[in-house]
Parts: sequence; C-alpha cells; structure tokens
Amino acid sequence: MIPDSEEERTTETYGYNGHAVRALRRSISPERLGTYLRLASGDRRRALHLYVSNAAIGSAFHGPLQTLEVSLRNAVNDTLALPHGELWFDNTDLLKGNESESISRAKAKIRRPLTPGRIVAELNFGFWVALFARRYEDPLWYRELHKLFRPTPKRIVLHDQLNRLRTLRNRIAHHEPILQRDLRVDHEKILWILEMLSPETAAWVAHHSRVVEVLETKPHLLTRF
Repeated sequence: MIPDSEEERTTETYGYNGHAVRALRRSISPERLGTYLRLASGDRRRALHLYVSNAAIGSAFHGPLQTLEVSLRNAVNDTLALPHGELWFDNTDLLKGNESESISRAKAKIRRPLTPGRIVAELNFGFWVALFARRYEDPLWYRELHKLFRPTPKRIVLHDQLNRLRTLRNRIAHHEPILQRDLRVDHEKILWILEMLSPETAAWVAHHSRVVEVLETKPHLLTRF
C-alpha cells in the first residue's frame, strides 16, 4: 500500500504548504509522524498523505473486526454457559491467572448490578483470543470450544490467526501504522473465521465490507478518513 510511483508521490488533493506541514507535525507529534516519514523516505508531505491512507484503511477494517470480536465473544459465552452456567467465568477450574485477573478487572469497572451480560461485554478481544491458547487446550478446546467451528480448524492455527487480528485491531485502536501488513490476508482471515462460526454472518460482512475496495484504490486517491 506504500506509493512508489512518481504519480503517487506527487499527486496531492490538499494544499500541504510549509505552514500546514509544520502545524500537522505538531498536532500529530514528531514521534508518531516519524514512522510515516521513514516510509516516505523523509518526504513530509508524502508522510502526511500516508497518514491519511492509514486512517482510511483502519476505518474500513472497523466493521469487520467489530463483527468478528462480537461474534466470537457471544459464541464462546453461549457455548461455555451450557455446561457451566452463565457464570462460567467464575469457575476457577476453567480460567487461569491472567484471564481470572481480567474477570476481576472487568467487574471492578462495572456499576452494580453485576450481570453476566455486562461482565462478558466488558472483556476485551485479548481475553477471548487467549481462551484458544495452548494452556486451554484440554479444559476448553477439546471439551467445548472446538464445537463452535465448522469445519473445525487446528487450534494452533486458529489461535495464531486470532492473535494476528488482535494485533491489527489494537494497532488501529491506538492509531498505529498498519500499511506494512498484508492487509488483504488480514481481511481474508476475518472472513475465514466468521465463515466457520456463521456462514450467514461471514456473507453479511463480505457484502458490507469496504476493505477490498479501499485496498484496491491507489493510495494517492485515498483522501478521506
């Protein structure tokens, strides 16, 4: 996604004069803009355009990632609630250290009443991804969580891909560069996981997602966040 041609480097849709460039550098911060400057070989105007492109792509990913997170969260919660009850996350035989601590932190943030639904909604994507790690292979994956997916993938492959998407989600949420990632693969993996969870949901996301359209647009034409 990094523009290489002379046309892509020079075509501008905003008047990046010297004053504007200096003001934007202060607003964004030299440190944050530094990553884009390195990608742009020190060209400040091109770096600012890359910043816009990065924001536009991140915006396009918001819907698919949001749907993946919510779908996975609800599927895991529903599945574990059947054998263990709606307070399954309080079962010390199921959850280990870090995840138990996540439950405690989530409860501390919520105003009373502490309903199961509120606690589940408070838990971040990292919590749900962690439930597919190797340490949960016996208590969760083999007994319950493998049932969520059709066809059933290898747990290690699924966890690796969820972790990859968790990193993408966090980079977007913290306004970090994502241009150097293989974003087409990221989008395909979102749909791959959703397809195994719910083919209907995967088709819905594929229909409404702007990611492919944005990625096929030449970077210098991405002029809107």
